[in-house]
Amino acid sequence: MRFDDMLATVLARPAERPVDRVAQWRQLLDLLAQHRPGSDPTLAREALARLQDLRRDVPVTIRRETASAFAGRPVPAPLVVFLAADVPVVTSAMLGHVRLSEADWLAVLPRLSPTGRGVLRHRRDLGFRVERALASFGRTDLALQGESRAVGAGVAEPVVIPDPEPLAVEHGPAATETPEDQALPVSVQALEHGAGEGQIRAIIDRIAGFRQRRDEVPAAAADAEDHPDSFRFETGTDGVIRWVEGIARGPLIGETIATPASGPIGVDAQAPGAFRRRAPFRDARLIVAGGSDAAGEWRIAGVPIFAADTGRFQGYRGTGRRPRNDERAEPSLGLYGFGLDPDSLRQLVHELRTPLNAIGGFAEMIRRQMRGPVSTAYRDRAQAIAEQAGRLLAAVDDLDVAARLETQRLDLQRVEVDLGAMLGSICGNHADSTRGRGADLQCVVVPGLPPVQGDPAALRRMLGRLVAGASALAGEGEAIRADLHPAPEGGLALAVDRPARLAGMAEAALLDPGFGPDGDAPDAPLLGLGFSLHLVRRLAATAGGTLAIEADRFLLRLPAAASNGHAGAGA
Repeated sequence: MRFDDMLATVLARPAERPVDRVAQWRQLLDLLAQHRPGSDPTLAREALARLQDLRRDVPVTIRRETASAFAGRPVPAPLVVFLAADVPVVTSAMLGHVRLSEADWLAVLPRLSPTGRGVLRHRRDLGFRVERALASFGRTDLALQGESRAVGAGVAEPVVIPDPEPLAVEHGPAATETPEDQALPVSVQALEHGAGEGQIRAIIDRIAGFRQRRDEVPAAAADAEDHPDSFRFETGTDGVIRWVEGIARGPLIGETIATPASGPIGVDAQAPGAFRRRAPFRDARLIVAGGSDAAGEWRIAGVPIFAADTGRFQGYRGTGRRPRNDERAEPSLGLYGFGLDPDSLRQLVHELRTPLNAIGGFAEMIRRQMRGPVSTAYRDRAQAIAEQAGRLLAAVDDLDVAARLETQRLDLQRVEVDLGAMLGSICGNHADSTRGRGADLQCVVVPGLPPVQGDPAALRRMLGRLVAGASALAGEGEAIRADLHPAPEGGLALAVDRPARLAGMAEAALLDPGFGPDGDAPDAPLLGLGFSLHLVRRLAATAGGTLAIEADRFLLRLPAAASNGHAGAGA
């Protein structure tokens, strides 16, 4: 028999320094997720106990990152239970994409919190039996959360929901423990075979008691309580929500404003961008899972808090409100209205990119006569094919970036970039084709501008799509001006004139994914102007900036690198 001692090796290593504890966290999770043959179940249980000890020393952002790494992978059920007992942002990052067999899902469901099961209800790949089992928890989840409000508790008490069968996974049962700042309905005893018959009876009694009290509440009072339209919250220095008033606390305690959501549940990129700069934010989108009065879509605003004596950053204090009808007009990215699943789209992108690269590369070989002499007509034709393949590749890349943004899998650097030089290069690339249509593209950069901090590829994509979209629509004799200057509120602003063809068009019409009056202009975005504007807006949000569509121009605001560094210094 072959014995795998890698777990024992990792467990034997000392982990005194914080960096060593983070490394051990990553290594143990990776080994437990691999279904390694010959592994000792005792060591697996010891590894889970060590992970439980390490969890409080590993930052939430790293825990979320490691949980996201399991997206699309088959993972042992005990490890899913362990990760699901973390704060909601970690739970949703893992449960939104992890793969389990139908039998394992049925065994895991009772061990999840109502928030965890709320995340799973947004999935459509679990199978009929699992979805039916999820539906059976609906009344229980709502009743237990409602009971916590009825008795005036901030967070629902931990509830143990035992399973009559142990999880049949070679790593053995998972030992889970709720974090200090959040009570979750999973416990160590719930993972042991045969435990908790009296606790089941306690749950039934609590549900019956709640239903009796609910029936005694006047209908008008119940309706007023079940439909709050605002709340207040506070976070710690890590951006994790620690205090909530006005709605059920359970679904929000442990949520974070420091990290964008990895799926449909959580905050959009606006709040994390402001958090990195220690700046105020408003009207950021927050979506809460579950069936409580906190569930659904919110708009949140917050301001940073600093200690009066030391000036050190202490967290955020803010409010939340239900969105107005006009704020629901623009949905989340959703692949810009194409109705495509992001993961399926990324697979399609991969399948398209390979042949397009081959076509463009072979056309370039013909144009350069690398395979022998070629007539001028054939070289011109090869050049046209190479250019068209390049345009198609640019569109495919845009789709890939959109899918990665939607699934929070876009890796972005944070380096200082000279935006003036980048804009000059982009305008130079489009100037000739703009003049060829009888129009003019003017690039104006104020001297001495500070650099911005962000991902060079993302910044070039933002600037390029704005300039290309505007110049491609310029009519004969029209001049399009791209003006880069300091923004009054700090940072840099790029103002690009709206062409006359777009005069009087409302923002909603311009953002329509099907809107693309670009025609056959060589520089026009192949996926249309509406798609490009959506993409620029989302990329700007990841960089802590904004895209505003004004009456006569597109205005892109980006934070300067100096302001970013200064804002973070107080942390």
